[in-house]
Formats: sequence, C-alpha cells, structure tokens
Amino acid sequence: MTKLVQFYENYLSYTYGDIHSIVISSIDCKNPMIWIDEVRRNYSPSTLTRLLKSSDVETRRAATWALCFLGDETHYFPLGALLRDDSRTVRTSADEARRAIAARTQSPWHRQTAYAVEQFLADGDYRRAEELASHLIDETDGRSDVFYLRAWIRFSNGMIEQAVHDCKRALKLDRYSYQTCVALGQCYWHLGNDNAAMECYLEAARVYPDWEPARSAIAILADS
Repeated sequence: MTKLVQFYENYLSYTYGDIHSIVISSIDCKNPMIWIDEVRRNYSPSTLTRLLKSSDVETRRAATWALCFLGDETHYFPLGALLRDDSRTVRTSADEARRAIAARTQSPWHRQTAYAVEQFLADGDYRRAEELASHLIDETDGRSDVFYLRAWIRFSNGMIEQAVHDCKRALKLDRYSYQTCVALGQCYWHLGNDNAAMECYLEAARVYPDWEPARSAIAILADS
C-alpha cells in the first residue's frame, strides 16, 4: 500500500467515509485535514498527476481525492480523462475533484457576480443577467463555466443560436464538460436538428457515462 492510499484511508476513518467532511473526530480530537497536509508534504502536484494514470484503482482514487483539495486548474484536464475510468468510484471522485477545483479557483468577486447572475436569471431579468455574465467573461479571461452560464441565459431568453455559440466556446475551453454537451444538444433540438442533438448527447455519455441527464436525453430523442 502506498503512502497516498494510506493517507486516504486514514482520512476516511476520521470522516466516517464522507470525503467532504471536516468534522473533528470524536475519537481523538484530530482534524481529518491533517492527512491532506501529509499528502502535501510527501507528494508534489506533478507526482499526483502521474498517479492519476496508475494501474491500481485505489491509487487513482486516492490521487483524485488529494487533488480535490490540492489541485488547481492545471489538473482539470487530466481529471477529465478519468470521468470515463473503468472504476465508478474513480469516475465519481474525478468529477468531484473537478467541481472542487472550479469552485476554489473562483475569486470572491467571481462567486458573488455569478450568484447575482443566477438571481437575475431566476427573476427573468435576462438583459441584466446577460450583461453581467458578459462582464464576468471579460474579467475572468474566458472560463468555460462562465460561457456555460451565459449560454443558459441566452437559451432561456430564446436566443438559441447565440447559446450554441457560447456552448461551443465553453467546449473549446473544456472538452470534458459533459453538462455543456447536453446544453448544446438541447439547443440543436430546439433548432430542429435532431441528428446534431443526438451527437451531443452521445458525446456527453461518452465523456461521463454516469450522468443520468445524458442517458435520459438519448432515450427521449430516440423515442421521438
């Protein structure tokens, strides 16, 4: 057993199997994050990236767990490749790590602005939502998740072709964004291009086989 796997198992023992928990263990009053600190002391980011390709399932799983806390945007793509790993636990962990990195690399201003955009969208104020999302794109140097956000605003406002454009830009920045694949498929379906829509849904299922919305969209379109 490698040190990394041992650190991961120790962490789980402190969190009772919930990898996101940071509750102090009642057993010995130690914070489970000490095991993340141990990973930091013993493994460089490049080594963790290399271990994502290990032939051992537990090592890949432990590496994705570590990057959930220690990874940055350079790990986004190697983790994306694991979304279709043979092990479901590795696939799930890779998805969680990508989400954690995306959230952690947002500045406080980014998070506040994205929240404001979502509120405008919920209120049906599409103009203000799109203006703020466009400003967010300009200020964040074109992050994939922000193009995806503006695509949904435009889709909700009936600007389907513009939404298609944003989805394509998002996928150019992150080809593993299975959510964007489905969003693009929805756009094509509303434009009456069922073949293109199906291709998008199939690609989403290929990237991340466990995502139910992709499978549901494939089934619905196949039956229509």
